[in-house]
Amino acid sequence: MSARYQAGISRTGDSSGVNSSANAEPRKVHGDRTVRIEVDRERCIGAGMCALTAPDVFDQDGDDGRVLPLRRVPAPEHERAVREAAQLCPSGAITIH
Repeated sequence: MSARYQAGISRTGDSSGVNSSANAEPRKVHGDRTVRIEVDRERCIGAGMCALTAPDVFDQDGDDGRVLPLRRVPAPEHERAVREAAQLCPSGAITIH
C-alpha cells in the first residue's frame, strides 16, 4: 500500500462516494479551483485526531494505527470536518490543497 494518498472533494457529489483510482484527477470546484486531500502515512504518528474529527472520511490502520482514508472523494457535507482534521493533525500528515 502506498504511503501517500490523494483525493478530491467534490461539491457536486458522487453517487459512489469512492474513487477507485488513487491517482485520479481531483474534481473541479468553483471553476479552476480544486480541493484535494493528501495523506502522508509515513509522517502520521497515529494520534487518531483525524478519525475522531472526521470518522466518515478517516480511520486508523488496525496494525500500526496510522491514518487510512475511507473515501477518496468525501461527500460535500464532510469538507468542514476534513479541514478541521487536517488542522488538528499533530504530525501534519493531512494536507488540503
